Amino acid sequence: MAKVKIEVDVDWLDEDENLDDVIKSKVISGLQDRLIQKVEQKVLTKIEREAEEKANEVVDTFIHGALEKKIDELKIPYKKNGWGSEVELIPISEFIGMRYERYLTEKTLDEHGREAKYSSDRKLSISEYFIQNYLAKELTSKVSTMIQTARKDAEETIVKALENNLKEQLSVDIIQRLNIPQMLESLQNKASELDTKE
Repeated sequence: MAKVKIEVDVDWLDEDENLDDVIKSKVISGLQDRLIQKVEQKVLTKIEREAEEKANEVVDTFIHGALEKKIDELKIPYKKNGWGSEVELIPISEFIGMRYERYLTEKTLDEHGREAKYSSDRKLSISEYFIQNYLAKELTSKVSTMIQTARKDAEETIVKALENNLKEQLSVDIIQRLNIPQMLESLQNKASELDTKE
């Protein structure tokens, strides 16, 4: 059984009330107040969290839309050719794409993958260098694996063929040396002689 200590301030007790009813009503109202406060706190916390999430979502959407619109509107002057003075305004996304494509396709590396010091040493673009190295590594590993498996298979096949060949030769050789057919014939003859003697 649990003991509960409750302090209740009773200022006034009317004639028609008794002490038990007053204590009971005070305890019930105190518990109700606490429960209501806890529920209010939880509801307020949840509302604040949801409001913050919605506000962040609205702000993120607004900023993303505004920046995307500004980036689309942003134009960069781009010289059409090397000799003329004609300039064209192009969107920044297109400019970045052109620069990236040029970066990947322009020959700037020597045959060892280092940046070329002279224009005559420029043999490979970055994409060519990485493709060449990747293919070389992949082909080397695959070819070495294929050679190892082929060598292993060939060794196993040769060993099995030699074993079978030796077994055949040894069995024929042993049969000929031991002259097994004649031995069997002589054993049959002796067995028949023994049968006739009995």
